[in-house]
Amino acid sequence: MTRLDEAPQPLKVDQRSDGKQPDGFSPAPIDRADNLTALSNRQRIMERARRYREAQVLITCAELRVFETLAAGPLTAAEVAAAIEADVRGVELLLNAAVSLDLLDKYDDRYLNTVLTDACLAQPDVVYVGHALRRESAFLRRWTHLTEAVKTGQRPIENVRDEHADDWVRTFERALYDMARPIAPIIADALTLPEDRPLRVIDVGGGHGGYSLALARRYPRLTATIFELPRVVPVAREIIVEADLADRVIVQEGDFQREELGGAYDVALVFGVLNGEPPDKRPELMRKVFTALKPGGCIVLRDFVLDADRAGPPDAALFAVQMLLSTDAGGLNTRAELIGWLIDAGFNALYAITLPAGVGSSLTIGVKPL
Repeated sequence: MTRLDEAPQPLKVDQRSDGKQPDGFSPAPIDRADNLTALSNRQRIMERARRYREAQVLITCAELRVFETLAAGPLTAAEVAAAIEADVRGVELLLNAAVSLDLLDKYDDRYLNTVLTDACLAQPDVVYVGHALRRESAFLRRWTHLTEAVKTGQRPIENVRDEHADDWVRTFERALYDMARPIAPIIADALTLPEDRPLRVIDVGGGHGGYSLALARRYPRLTATIFELPRVVPVAREIIVEADLADRVIVQEGDFQREELGGAYDVALVFGVLNGEPPDKRPELMRKVFTALKPGGCIVLRDFVLDADRAGPPDAALFAVQMLLSTDAGGLNTRAELIGWLIDAGFNALYAITLPAGVGSSLTIGVKPL
């Protein structure tokens, strides 16, 4: 045992006669700059891997209606917990995490919405996305099965079961309607349809009907038919009644995969429909739409479009993976593929409309020859 008053002896390292280190001892020099770069790179990777945590905090706040609860003013964690019928400790942890992500503000022990969450999540309005975030909860669960989907090339059975829930269709369509409400008027203006005569529109697989409603508001002489599966019809009719446009926008039960669409339409909307169809059914649907249009009528496709190498843009590439997780054989296409199918169906005067960045996706339009 070394006494405290004894000076420690220096560590002895055997040296070879040539001054080099002994065999088996070759410490690598530490390059501080390289080490910091490696740490920075690792941090970037881990930040991406952990973004699901931020997403889940936001989604859980939406599911528990935290933002709606705080719409009336600041509350303590205990008051929020009582309002949403949840555990005080769990709520406080959630609220503090939301503050750290700039989703809530905190003064002393009271929490309140930020300007952003108050505008988009506190109360139903044109920019409300509460329904959409609650839908994202189901999608987040779907993405946990991505490894299985990639290995099998098939939609995981767990993701199919999601859609068997009684409230699935209503929640899904309400969520899509949330997303469409501020976007649909922009698209209605972008199309620049004739205003000097009546127009008949068919909205193929139009779901909630938000785009037909926007067109009806923009063009007073326009009427629209939403062609949808029976289980979607009640939700669409409910939204149409809320919009007070039931006299000009109607819903027709039908399955466009098995039935014809009717005829003598001026415009056909095919919005977010092709991505759920098997590859061979996409050009077939365009031929069906061609038949349903009057000469001079136009088809309007709206969807994410992949770059020629199919590796971007990021929103489209990620949405293509979403289709792997959510459909049996759905997917996205390049602009060249869409144009080729339109030409094969008989359309000409093909062109695209780029929408504002916040709208997402783009429009591809073809006209039936006179």
